[in-house]
Amino acid sequence: MVDVYISPSVQHFNLGYDGFGSEEERMNEIADIVEYELNRHGLVTARNSPNMTLAQVVEDSNSIKPRVHVAIHSNASNGEARGAEIYAHRFGGEGEKLARDIYPYLEMLTPTDDLGVKEGYLTFNGKGMYELRKTVSPAVLMEVAFHDNPEDSDFIINNIYEYGVGIAKGILDYFNIPYVGDSKENIDFLKNKYNGKYYE
Repeated sequence: MVDVYISPSVQHFNLGYDGFGSEEERMNEIADIVEYELNRHGLVTARNSPNMTLAQVVEDSNSIKPRVHVAIHSNASNGEARGAEIYAHRFGGEGEKLARDIYPYLEMLTPTDDLGVKEGYLTFNGKGMYELRKTVSPAVLMEVAFHDNPEDSDFIINNIYEYGVGIAKGILDYFNIPYVGDSKENIDFLKNKYNGKYYE
């Protein structure tokens, strides 16, 4: 049984500010840490592939039937907006519970006022977010910050490890699994590998 399907953005065409690179690249880096932390705590994970379309991601998740589905994205607006937010399709179910378990860790991490826990069905003129609407398992979609904002994009780049750990802690809370700290050697290795790496 797969516990968590991890779904980093497949939007390779969404480019962030300056040396951010693409949303797909950065969210896969965060997903690397999420997957590492969940596996370290005994949860079984599956994950999408960057070469999938969104429809294929949903189809893959639905065929696996994980206990929960977690989509990881960064946001874009006018270059001025900032902050994190997280969506469940509708309130009242396990998707909302998962969203509310993850959100406090995003809120604690990000340096600005954040945008809250929201219902995805209210987006896109009432059609809702495809990934939340079509995924069978309880699902959330988070926007960790705005990749087109200079300060937010820089914050994401320098806190890949911290984002991954925070998201993993929220998921572990959902499963009532206490977080166990990693060794200093592993933390230093992962921070050096992921944090502060700018793309040319």
